[in-house]
Amino acid sequence: METFILTDQDLLSLVKNGEPYAFEVIFERYWDKLFKTAAARVNNVDDAKDIVQELLISFWNRREKLKIQTTIENYLFGALKLKIISHFRSERVSEISLEDAAERLSILEDSVTDVEDYLELENVLEEALILMPETLRRIYILRCDNVPVKEIALKLGLADQTVKNYIAEVIRRLRTVITEKYPEKHLTYLLVLMHLLNK
Repeated sequence: METFILTDQDLLSLVKNGEPYAFEVIFERYWDKLFKTAAARVNNVDDAKDIVQELLISFWNRREKLKIQTTIENYLFGALKLKIISHFRSERVSEISLEDAAERLSILEDSVTDVEDYLELENVLEEALILMPETLRRIYILRCDNVPVKEIALKLGLADQTVKNYIAEVIRRLRTVITEKYPEKHLTYLLVLMHLLNK
């Protein structure tokens, strides 16, 4: 238990210097929130524990390379989203070859090497979505939550093909935004977008 409050700056400095106590403080502060979020998304307690444990271990192992420009909490939750995406990808291994699955996972995890990049990308996507019609926004959110096309169609009272057409339109609009915003990184960011939508 913390005997005094350490700021994010204090914790990051201590973590980068390899101070285990700082990692313990971060663990205590965020484990429960991270676990509850992961459990709600993957609907499996054991998987959620594994995801959060892997996330925090990775955070510690990469401590010397960390470049966090936001809060530790925002950084960890951004990293958690990437972990959950990877989890859903790995669950679909049976649908594709093992080699292809491994390659897709590797590309996804390497395409946004810094969680800060992912958080920035997410903000750009959110800003773009605000300008879209409500139906497109709802379909995008549901698809990012791994809701099947058929279920989305039932929820919104649309035909399956209509939902697929709307997904294609969302991708087209976001592709334009990403290409204009990130001319040098747009291919890797588009890959992340496609995985978000489970394409």
